[in-house]
Amino acid sequence: MRRLNLFSIASLTALLTLAASCSQEASMQAEAQTPAPTNEPASFVSASAYSRYVDDEGNISLPKDIAMDWAHMGSWAVAKDGGVEGLHNVYAPKEDIEHFRSTGDFADGAIMVKEVRTARGAAHTTGDAHWAEDIQVWFIMVKDTQGRFTDNPLWGDGWGWALYEGKDTTKQVATDYKKDCLGCHIPAKDTDWTYVYGYPALGADVAQFAPQDVEAASAAAAAMTSMAADASGDAMAGEEVFARCASCHSLTPGQHSVGPSLAGFVGRKAGAAEGYNYSSAMAASDVVWSAETLDTHLADVPGFIPGNRMATFFPGGVQDPEERANLVAYLMEAGK
Repeated sequence: MRRLNLFSIASLTALLTLAASCSQEASMQAEAQTPAPTNEPASFVSASAYSRYVDDEGNISLPKDIAMDWAHMGSWAVAKDGGVEGLHNVYAPKEDIEHFRSTGDFADGAIMVKEVRTARGAAHTTGDAHWAEDIQVWFIMVKDTQGRFTDNPLWGDGWGWALYEGKDTTKQVATDYKKDCLGCHIPAKDTDWTYVYGYPALGADVAQFAPQDVEAASAAAAAMTSMAADASGDAMAGEEVFARCASCHSLTPGQHSVGPSLAGFVGRKAGAAEGYNYSSAMAASDVVWSAETLDTHLADVPGFIPGNRMATFFPGGVQDPEERANLVAYLMEAGK
């Protein structure tokens, strides 16, 4: 009987050892199959099938480590007072860039992020040089060819739009893409709302969309300064000039967009169109719109009413005196 018991104990011990070994091996296999931790935001876990950066409500997440993991598309240097105020670096996944190079279009779900940094400069051996410092904001665009999220005010015109401040990477601060984002992209409407010519990574063909040389444009404008600013304009020609303004302004009463409707603005105090959310500067202005005040405003958008929102979206105004006179003539009739 004692031998049987000893044998049973030995057998039981062997079985327990084998079971433990199998359990340990299974645990190691499961651990090996578990995906590695990701540094993406938690919101990516519930992302829609459309894009890993967009959830089912159309909320756009801020991707991490784009400077390390994505391709650099191009950079912009924003000049001010003879120096550089900021550096804007734009990134996109390599596959999105490759698709554009092959087709000339952004694929559904393509994403790009603009990282806006402050800049500082100093004299170097190569001359005055500027470099990027603190991040101010991240601006994000996600291509949408299907017209998704129609109830979300941050989606439209073929894109989803988002803005994150550098001081808080967890909070998306844009509320309406037409008011917060679209204005800066009006000049790029014909190239899918993106300044493609500033992104060499998209291929050599995008250079054809660049504006004319700045120095040449300035020289042409200077050559026309002898024309009288108050010369009577051609309203019919001014209608063609207004086509540049139509993306922001309508002439239909109450139909506001990026800018207010211009219906009935002639003779009205600036910042007084009902239903439009003006900048505090425009709302507080004592300007009354006439041919003279409109001409002055269009010639110096940032300076005529300092702090007005149009100075951000359309700072150059209309510098050609003839075009400006024509536009004023047209609006004096159309805006009665």
